[in-house]
Amino acid sequence: MKSIIHFLSVVLFLFLCQTHPTLGQTNQRKQYVRVSPGVELYYVEAGSGTPIIFIPGSFGTTNFFQKQIAYFSKNYRAITYDPRGQGQSSKTLENNNYLQHGADLKTFMDSLKLKDVILVAHSWGSLAVYAYLRTCGIDNIKAIVFVDASPKVIVEQDGEWGQVKSFNDMRIFYNGMGYDRLNATKAFIEPMFTKPLTATETNWFVEEMLKTPTHVALLLDYDGTMADFTKEARMIDEKIPVLHVLSDKLGWTEEGKDWLKKNAPHAKVTAFGLHFMLWEFPDRFNTAVNTFLAED
Repeated sequence: MKSIIHFLSVVLFLFLCQTHPTLGQTNQRKQYVRVSPGVELYYVEAGSGTPIIFIPGSFGTTNFFQKQIAYFSKNYRAITYDPRGQGQSSKTLENNNYLQHGADLKTFMDSLKLKDVILVAHSWGSLAVYAYLRTCGIDNIKAIVFVDASPKVIVEQDGEWGQVKSFNDMRIFYNGMGYDRLNATKAFIEPMFTKPLTATETNWFVEEMLKTPTHVALLLDYDGTMADFTKEARMIDEKIPVLHVLSDKLGWTEEGKDWLKKNAPHAKVTAFGLHFMLWEFPDRFNTAVNTFLAED
């Protein structure tokens, strides 16, 4: 009887580790780094060697990268952090913009004494990377992976690559976030996956994203929408290895491929899944990133 109970306990634990993203984590160090007076960034790291930093997108948290930390910590010093205003990091009334996020990234790297860093940025976390490049250059960067993000968000003329193509797109999103945050966040999450999430999965993603206060979310939304890092995207071409992981099912994917061919022809591109392919197809995502790093 005891052996049966033990077997069932193991099965239950393994099941929970698969269905609940924060269970089953081992050898992860969870700490804080002070990046400015009164502002601390929460971060998680595991492994050793060349540092690879995973940067969440809008309202994202360290928990979104658990499948990457587990995989890459075998051969790298794998790190992910909550940007200011998000997750378990400090919440502020001011400086909720991507130029500040870029400055925070610099201070974060300096505080941990990280050298020859690999950056993997999901969605608008890429804007923090571009902001870092604008002010700090590429001297301490070994390679960059941008995950389903364009350097400019608003499409103002033919041939540009971005997600916002009309004022109405902006109005619908901002009104939802400002007046009905819970349902707007659910609606925001649903199109990011190729298969419907369970109610438990949806609630977990919503809970993580709602850790970003609404005032911070709206400020980041506005700043990100207005961003234009076209010059930085062109500047780094051929100077450092760059991989763009795109969705193959979104309307702006082909525009992105065309734009990169003309403006950053040395960047590598792969496309699969939807916006959260790093979570939905972790094996394929991790292999694509690992192969890119091994080649370069």
